[in-house]
This record gives sequence, C-alpha cells and structure tokens, in this order.
Amino acid sequence: MRSGFLVLAALLALAALALPAGALASALAGEASPRLAVVVQGGWILKALLLVHAGFAVAAARRRPRDGEFGPLVDRALVRNAPVGHGELALVLLLLALAAALRFHDLSNQLWFDEIDTLVHYARRPLGQVLTTFDSQNQHLLYSVLARISCVAFGDGAFALRLPAALFGVASLWALWRFARRVAPASEALVATALLAVSFHHVWFSQNARGYTGLLCFTLLGSSAFVELLTRRSARELRPVVAYGAWMAFAITVHVTALFVVAAHGLIWLATLVASRSRATGPNRWAPASGFVLTASFALLAYSLVLPQFPATMLAKSMPGAATEWKNPLWLVTETLAGLARGLPGGWFALIGGAAVFALGAWSYARQGLAVLALFFLPIVVTVVAIVGMHHNLWPRFFFSSAGFLVLVVLRGISSGGELVARRPLGPRFAAVVGVLVCAASAVTLPRAYGPKQDFEGALAFVRANAAPDDGVATIEMTDLPYREFLDAGWDSVKSLDELVELEQRHPRTWIVYCTPTFLAARQPEAWRRLQDEYSEAKVFPGTVGGSEVVVRVRR
Repeated sequence: MRSGFLVLAALLALAALALPAGALASALAGEASPRLAVVVQGGWILKALLLVHAGFAVAAARRRPRDGEFGPLVDRALVRNAPVGHGELALVLLLLALAAALRFHDLSNQLWFDEIDTLVHYARRPLGQVLTTFDSQNQHLLYSVLARISCVAFGDGAFALRLPAALFGVASLWALWRFARRVAPASEALVATALLAVSFHHVWFSQNARGYTGLLCFTLLGSSAFVELLTRRSARELRPVVAYGAWMAFAITVHVTALFVVAAHGLIWLATLVASRSRATGPNRWAPASGFVLTASFALLAYSLVLPQFPATMLAKSMPGAATEWKNPLWLVTETLAGLARGLPGGWFALIGGAAVFALGAWSYARQGLAVLALFFLPIVVTVVAIVGMHHNLWPRFFFSSAGFLVLVVLRGISSGGELVARRPLGPRFAAVVGVLVCAASAVTLPRAYGPKQDFEGALAFVRANAAPDDGVATIEMTDLPYREFLDAGWDSVKSLDELVELEQRHPRTWIVYCTPTFLAARQPEAWRRLQDEYSEAKVFPGTVGGSEVVVRVRR
C-alpha cells in the first residue's frame, strides 16, 4: 500500500511539472477563445493542485496508523442490522430494475428551459470547452461533461441529454438503501428505497437533464461515509476518509450547493467534538477534518481549469435590482408544499396528514441520536441561510438532495405510529403494511411525471396553425432561447416595451409567446403590463414545471 502511494505521488508530481499550462488551455478552450487567459490561469492552478495531491500521497505513504480501539465521536446513531441476505439483495436489485424501467420510459419527452440551456450552451460544445467554461450558474460541470459524452455517443437529443440523470437516479436508490441500513432497520431501508423508486418527484428529477439526481446520489454516499467517520472505533483505515472526500467532491462538482451540505457536516463534527470530550476518541477525533480537507482539495482539482471564472459566476446575484417572489423564503415554503402536494396521492390532505407522521419520525430519530437528526435537517437550514444571504433565488429543487433523508423520517414516523396504535409485536408489521400501501398510492401519481415539463412544441404548433402569414409573432425573455436556438421557429424577439409597440405597428395582428410570468414581470414590468392590458389569452400550455406554463397571447 505504501509503495502504491509513493508511485501515485511520483506520477502526480511528474504530471504537474510536465504539463504545459498554456498549451493545455489552447488545446481545450481553443486559441480563439475569449477566456483563454483565465483558462491559462486555471492550468497553473491545476499544476499546483497536482503537486498538493502528490504531497498528500506521500503523507499517506508515511502514515503510521495507531492500533487498538478508541471511543467514537458519536455512540448513539447506528442501527445494528443483520448482514445483507440473498433475499434482501434480490429485492433491492428488483427495485433497481423497476426504477430503471420507470426512469427510461418516455425519456425523450420535450425539454424544458434549463435543459435546453444545458444542451445549447454545454452539451453541444466540444468537451474541452465544456471543461473550461463556467459562465453561468446553469453550468453543472460534472453533469455537462457526462451529457456531452452521452450526446456524442447516442446523438444530440433528449434521451442522450437526460441519460446521466436517469442513471444517477437509479444509483441514488442504491445509495439510499446503503445509507439507510446504517441508521434505520433493514425493513425501513427497503421500504424507503421502494418509495423513492415509485416516487413522482424522483422519477421527474431522474428525467431532468440537470445535476440534481447526481447531487442526491453523492450526498447519500458522502453522508454514509460521514456516519462511518463519526461512529468508527478503529483508526487504522484511510478508506472512509478518502471515500468521504471523493463522494462529497463529486457532489460539489455536479452541483455547487453541495458545499452547504459539507458545511453542515462541519458544524455537526464541531458539535460532536464538544459532546465527546469525556471519551478517549484518539485519532478518530480528527478523521472528519481530514475528510473535509480531501473534499476541498478534490473539488478544487475538479474545478481548477474554471476556478478563475468561479467567483464572478457563483456570487452573481439573481436578477439584481428586480423585486421577485423567488427570493422570498415564504415563497419557498409555499412552492415546496405545493410541489409536494402535486406529487402525493391525496394532494394537500395527504400532506397535512403526513405532517404529524413526519413530526413523529423526527422525534424518533432525535431519541436515536441528535447527530443523525442534524444530518437530515441541518443541510437544509445551512442552504437556506446561505442562499438568502447571497440574494439568490430560492428554488425548491436545491433541496432535492435531502429527499432520501426526508423519506426515512416519514417511514420512521409510520413505524413509530404503528407501535402506538398496535401492540408492540404487531407494530413493525403494521408499519410494513402501511409502507407498502404508501408505495402503491405513490405509484398511482407516476403518470403525471411523464407529461411535458414545458410544452414549447405545443405552443409552436398552435401558433403556426392559427397565425396568418402577415401576423407578427414574437418571443420574450425565457421563450427566446427555446424558439430561437433550439426549435428554430424564426420568430422575432421582444427586448423592451418599445420593441413590442414597434412590432404591433408593423403587423395587423401580434402574437406573443411567453413562459414563467414571475420572471417576465420582474425583468420587463412595462411590457408585462401591456400584455395583460392589451392582449387576450389565446391558449395556455401547462407543464410539470411549477409556474412555467407556456402562454400564447394575441393582440387584434
């Protein structure tokens, strides 16, 4: 093992010294790239980080692990399950096969705005440009790289673009089962996996060409390694430290909000340092800190070529100067609840009834160990505080990485409720029956997940069927990209009220196609008011993205 680390160190150092930063930048970004200078800077950062990791490899080779057992940082967290049997493994594999079938079904359905943005600006570019471009918060770097590879292999279309999301979705179910067996009974782990397998929301995100299912998968894997670091008694192995660093670095690379998950883990670790002062934890005390260092170094290495572009892009405020409900935490709560209600059998009634079950589950996990409860909920709190502080839009999808944790809390609430309403020996059976019924009810909502996320094609066909040859047709704001660079509709684009009025004067009748009214009203309030006052609604094309229906209005 030590010789292997030394060989790795030598290879990393050799690569760092031999790699020409300028030539690498030109080869990847292109000599004519306007970002060439900053990519060259990124090349030098890459060289420096390769040397840093060479030093880490040397340190690992010289490491002298201490024998014996030490106290864990957390002594009340794990659930002792029997080893995985053939029957349980077969059931998990069956659930994964079912999940794959559900996620690959109708994977070629219409793309929505964010997916079109990913396709046009990243997946269609050469791989070198993808690796050296970070000009938008819509750039989920690891996902864009995988999407580019998929599009090259399988063609430029919705199926190829969404393939990484679908695969991450299936993998996240395995990651959930693996994590859940550490903190919950095996039966709850299985039911949680089954519930997400047939979940409207999980299927929807697995067919969304963005980094969210990858974020969920890597967050669960990283959290599993973090629990191992908090509860282990032996300090010999480096594996859980390296695993934590790698999984959370992957999470950050697929979606930057994973930084807030790592920050939450850091707060939990600091709390456990205080709580475990009376135990002889030895080197276990600092193992999570080593994991955080590796997370930072691996993530910096992955982002090294675009690191000079990173601060300006990530710290940019969403819609500066525009008042919008998207930055309001109250809107986040109401929109999240509305989104949950759309994907739950029984809608709001199920959501209200489930709140009591959820509270019961949270209380049960608190009794099991506050560290576990914090692992479930603190990332959500840190994410909200950070995003509000950055004046960024509060999208509910930023919290999809907590879906596995929240499902476990619900199932624990069902299990605890079963013990309350039934005799204790019958409690687990009662909970299992209720869990199966919940899975069956959730499966009923699945057809809703397969509708168009945004029906741009339907609106295009409608306008072409109803607009006269001398009519004016235009897009505005968030319909510009889909119709200009993806569907090639050949329509005008309205950038201001003056342009809208000028278009009206040139044609006897004017059609405007827009979507996401909150964004439009914030960016062009005067044009928005004119559309409401002077235009009549011709047709609305609903989609499964909340608040993003495509609207056609006409002025006669």
